[in-house]
Amino acid sequence: AIKESLESEGVKTINISRTDGFDLMKNVDLYRAGLLVDNCDILINNVGGMGTVRESYPVMHINYNTMVRLTDRFISKPRTWGRIITISSIFGKEKGHNPYFTAAKAAQIAYMKSLAGKYEGVTFNTISPGFINTKPEIEKYAKEYNAPIGIPEDIANMVVFLCSDKAKFVNG
Repeated sequence: AIKESLESEGVKTINISRTDGFDLMKNVDLYRAGLLVDNCDILINNVGGMGTVRESYPVMHINYNTMVRLTDRFISKPRTWGRIITISSIFGKEKGHNPYFTAAKAAQIAYMKSLAGKYEGVTFNTISPGFINTKPEIEKYAKEYNAPIGIPEDIANMVVFLCSDKAKFVNG
């Protein structure tokens, strides 16, 4: 939904996902992804998940380390304009069922806030959604928290706004 919404606004997109041959748990694929980031003006860190895994390393790696490596690659190139948006989770700000997932999402938010305002023309923002209807088990999890369920387009609309010049002062 994010890719489609950005493309409908005329943004050329590059997808870095498993369906495109990338496994960001592997350093070689993370390196390849970083090379693609060099030529982008907008980076959407929408990698993550593993909310049911009960081990720190893989959850922190895919949610936090991957985001940091791609973001660091993006900001290593001189730019006069850019947008970095990380899709985190409400559980980065609220108590969640998995402490490793909650910690990784909180780290994402803190990292993005720490970069805001340090690079002129580049904004750093995090979207922390609740439950988004992306897989069948979402309804079960949302019921546990008595929470509403959004749709992917809800997040895509926020991303499009944050990527626009209308959001040039939204940072952090």
